[in-house]
Amino acid sequence: MRYMMIAVGMFMALGIGCSAQAEDCDSTQAAMNQCASKQYKALDDELNTQYKAQMNYLTTPARKKALQEAQKKWIAFRDADCQYQVGKREDGGSLWPLSQAQCLTEHTKVRVDQLKAYTACRQEGCPR
Repeated sequence: MRYMMIAVGMFMALGIGCSAQAEDCDSTQAAMNQCASKQYKALDDELNTQYKAQMNYLTTPARKKALQEAQKKWIAFRDADCQYQVGKREDGGSLWPLSQAQCLTEHTKVRVDQLKAYTACRQEGCPR
C-alpha cells in the first residue's frame, strides 16, 4: 500500500506516462492506469530490442544461453518483486494497475540500461 501511494505521487509529480496532454493522463484513475500501461509497453519494447541486439552480438552458444537464462531469471525476479511491492491484483483495487505498471516500468528501465551498457562497452571488451 505504501508503494502505491508513492507511485501515485511520482506519477502525478513527474507526469510519467504521458507524452502529450491530449491523452489527459491525470483526469481519471482509468486514464492514469492506461497511460502507465502504455509507458510500460513502450519500455518493454525497448527492452526486447536491446536484448535481441545483445543476443545477436554474442558469438558463442554458451554466452547466448547464459544471457537467455539471466533474462529469464531477471523476469522472474521483476515479477516477484513487483508482487511483493504492489501486492496481488485482487487486493489492490483500482490503483493496482497503475502501481503494477509503474513497478514493472522501474525494473524494466534498469534492465534496459544494463543491456545498453553491454552495447556501450563493446569498444573496451565485453562478454562475447
